[in-house]
Amino acid sequence: MAEGDARANRYALADTLPLDIDSLDQGMNVLVSGPPMSGKRRLVFDLLAPETVPADPIVVMTTDDPDSRIRTQFEDRDVRFDPSTFRVVDATGAPGDSEPSIHRVSSPADLTGMGVAFTQAVDQMGTPDRLRLGFVSISTLLQYVDAERAFSFLHVLSRRTSAAGYLGVYSIDPTTHEDRFVNVVTSIFDAAIEIREEDGGRELRVRGLSDVAPEWTAFPY
Repeated sequence: MAEGDARANRYALADTLPLDIDSLDQGMNVLVSGPPMSGKRRLVFDLLAPETVPADPIVVMTTDDPDSRIRTQFEDRDVRFDPSTFRVVDATGAPGDSEPSIHRVSSPADLTGMGVAFTQAVDQMGTPDRLRLGFVSISTLLQYVDAERAFSFLHVLSRRTSAAGYLGVYSIDPTTHEDRFVNVVTSIFDAAIEIREEDGGRELRVRGLSDVAPEWTAFPY
């Protein structure tokens, strides 16, 4: 693919980040890391469906909030997405209605079921050339499976999205895990967006992008 075509096919971010980053390459997988109530969930959803940007097909894989809350959060944000190309893989185990756009998995412990449900969701949308995958959250997943299984699953899932040219956005709460484990998980991803609380405010930095300095910047979420 020519360089101009590659840039044109990048995933636009609009003004989602307070940095000079307006798009991400196809096939990238990004980890959003931050403590509770830091705005990381909102940032994940903003990366999946930036305002003013034509919507790509979206799959949200959730291990904590059930599908009804995921859909409500998107609807409340008034983003421009087409419900016909919006799917939820609900692995919370919560009961719910049977709908074509919802793919239910018994619990986050069923990693095989989650992988199959993701494949079904993508197939149901006609295997699009572009897609944004959101995964919330790795920390909840680790309450159900050991670190080795979680790492293997995330590695396979991220490689699948990368090979398809999709954009993957995952979230983790680093305060609930040992630093060593967070570092190992982070190594799976092409880039990490880190959020922290500092002097009563929030700051953000991006690591892993060659053209962006990993410096802390005010993050007014």
